[in-house]
This record gives sequence, structure tokens and C-alpha cells, in this order.
Amino acid sequence: MEWFRSSKSRLVAIFLIGLILRAAYFTWAPPDYAAADTDYDEIAQNLVAGKGFSLPLDRKSSELGAPDSKLRAVPVATRTPAYPLFLAAIYKVFGRRVRLVYAAQAFLDMLSALLLYALTLRITGSDKAAMLSAFMYALYMPFMSQTAILLNEPLFNFLILAFCLLAVWAFDKPSFLRFSLAGAALGLTTLCRPTTFLFPAFFVGTMLILHWKQLRKTIVPSLAFVAGFMLIIAPWVIRNYIVLDYFGLVGSLAGEQIYAANYESKNPDQPTPMVPEEMTVKLAGKSDLERSRILSREGLKEILRHPLRFAKNILLKTPKFWTAIGMGKPAIFYYSSSRAGKETCVFVAVVNVFLIAASIMAFVRIRGAWKLKSLIPILLLGYFYIVHLPIIALIRYSMPVIPFLMIFAAGWIVWVFSCESALPDAMRPPRPAKQAAS
Repeated sequence: MEWFRSSKSRLVAIFLIGLILRAAYFTWAPPDYAAADTDYDEIAQNLVAGKGFSLPLDRKSSELGAPDSKLRAVPVATRTPAYPLFLAAIYKVFGRRVRLVYAAQAFLDMLSALLLYALTLRITGSDKAAMLSAFMYALYMPFMSQTAILLNEPLFNFLILAFCLLAVWAFDKPSFLRFSLAGAALGLTTLCRPTTFLFPAFFVGTMLILHWKQLRKTIVPSLAFVAGFMLIIAPWVIRNYIVLDYFGLVGSLAGEQIYAANYESKNPDQPTPMVPEEMTVKLAGKSDLERSRILSREGLKEILRHPLRFAKNILLKTPKFWTAIGMGKPAIFYYSSSRAGKETCVFVAVVNVFLIAASIMAFVRIRGAWKLKSLIPILLLGYFYIVHLPIIALIRYSMPVIPFLMIFAAGWIVWVFSCESALPDAMRPPRPAKQAAS
């Protein structure tokens, strides 16, 4: 086993273990655990067929398969373009082979594990912590299940880790180019899922608050970051404005989420629909974009009318968002179908509670420069929590930032089982000036 002692060999082993587990999952998972949102699939097929970024008009079927050729395809902005383009590239070369998509997503997901290794190593300076975080990622069941579904999770996880790695690199060695590249990476991430659309404002605002005494040093990196971000998303925003007369990234789903999370059902003893019947009547005949705008306004009005109810919802949403506790009846495994989010997954609850607790212990107990390098992951953790407060709480929405908890948890585990002399410099307390000089 001499070959296994090197970091490269261990990484290869982790990569192969994770890949085999994911292949086993999408090979033997029951079909209803591999359900998908058909929008991405249909848009990808229309792209390959030369119909552009479109969906069939007045479609009623939600089953996977070829779009109904009898229905006229119309341009849409219901989804951001990165994942449909990812699918279209595979369909164009190999045909619509869903299992092949799952295999590609499994490979991409394990590349994310390698990115997590590199990110952990840059933050903590510990190869052991980096190896442990990658191993956690490889074995984390929700990440396995997400590869066996036609949703953007595997691609989004990869892109957000790539962005975070570039951003940490830019902070280590600041330059206009590095911050521009980090911004561009965030732009690609946002074109995969619009969740991160407001992160540049969150990032720049935090920088100005933390470094208000050195504004000149903050303004240039901030401008570079925003410029890189805008350069990437601009073509899609312009396309939506020209084709749909809509200025934005995605225009017809956010409203439903905001409204559904904040209105009070008049029939609490019955299953709560996303949009109640009385509102459905008001939306009759409206386009998708008009529907979203109306629902967004009404949802925000509900928050302003009932702030105490909103505060109560936040308390109820928090454990659901981070641990799935409170989602429904217990289930051992995390399913990738519509059942996910309706059951309290025991695996996720136990593991996520541990990751959160270990991350808190890391920041409480471990001193050193690693905390400064953790700024971007910390900002992303806070940002994801804040932006999801007004919408429906699903454990799925916190999954992209769970790898950052793995970084901190892995650092804490290594710190617990290592003597101080064996720790990397980034995880040691700063030495007094005299001692450092000697």
C-alpha cells in the first residue's frame, strides 16, 4: 500500500469511490426517485432541434420524453440557460440518453469534490483536512442522489465551488484580473441558478463595511468583481429584454415561491396549494411574467401585513432549511424525487447537525489566519440563508453551501486529533512578535 501514502493516490481513491457510489445509485435507484423538472429537458431538446430557448405553448404533460411536436414552441425565461445548454451539448453529440447525463453529472460531481479539496487546502493549509472534506463530499448521500436527476444541482455545486476557489485566490493575491475572473465565475454560477444574482451587492456591501477606512483599496477589487459578473450575465439579460420585453435573468418562478411561502391558507385542514384557488382566478389569462410579478407583490404584501407571522415562519424554516428536521415523517434516505422536502431524512439531519456543530466549534476553538481566508464561504452561507427566508424552505436549497460546512468541520476534526506542532501555520495562534523574530 505504499502508493496510497501520497495525496494524489488518496485523491484518486476518493474520486473513484465517489464515482462508483454515484454510478450505483443512478443504476439501481427506483425510477420515481429519479424524477425531474421537465423544463430543462424540453428546453434542451428544443435547442438541439433548432427551436431556440423555448417550451411548448399550453403544454400539460409533465412526463419526461420528447416534446409534443404539435404544440408551438415559444421563447421563455422560466429557466436560466447554463443547465439546458449542458444537457443540449450531450444530446447533440450522443442523442437524448438520460443515463449518459447521469454519468456525466456523477463525473462532474466528483470534480466538485476535488475543488473542495483545493479550497479546503487553501483555507486551512492542512492536507488532512482537505482530504477529509473531499471524502465527506464523496459519501454525502444527497450529492449522490442529485446526480440521478435532470436538475441543475451537480452543475451548480461545481460552479459555486469554482467561484469560491477563485475568490479566495483573488483575496490571497489581489489584482484586477483575479477579481474579474472571480466575478465572471459567479456570473456563470448565476446563469445556472439565479439564487446568486444578488451576491455581488452582498459582497461589495460587506467589503465596504469591513474596510471602510481603506476605501481606495476596496473600490478597485469591487469594481473588477462586478464588471466580471456583469460581462457574463449581460448577454442573457439582453436576450430576455429583446425577445420577451423582460429585464432580468428569470421571470416566472420566483413570484410563486414568495407567495406560497407567506400566504395563510383559508383551509388549514386541507393540503396547501402553491397558489390558492382565489388567487388562481385573478391570474387567469395572465402571461408567466405577469403572473410572477403579481404573486411577488402579493407575497411581499403578506410579509409586511403580518411581520410576526413572518418571524414565526423564519423560526420554523431554519431547522428545515439546514437539517430537514420538521419537513415531515422520518425517512432514512434522501430521495431525489418530489418526496425530498416532504420527509425528514434521518441521514441528512444527523450529518448536517454534526457539520454545523463542528463548524461552530472550529471558529470558537481554532485560532489562526484560516479564519480570514474563510470570508467568502461564510458570506455564502449567510447569503443563502437570508435570500431563502421569504420563500419555501427546502433542504435542497441549502445543499450548495453544505460543502463549506464540510471545510470547517474537517478543520475542527484535524485540530482535535493533532498536536499543535503538527498543525499548519494557518491553524495555529499567531506568535508574539519577539518569538517570531527569534
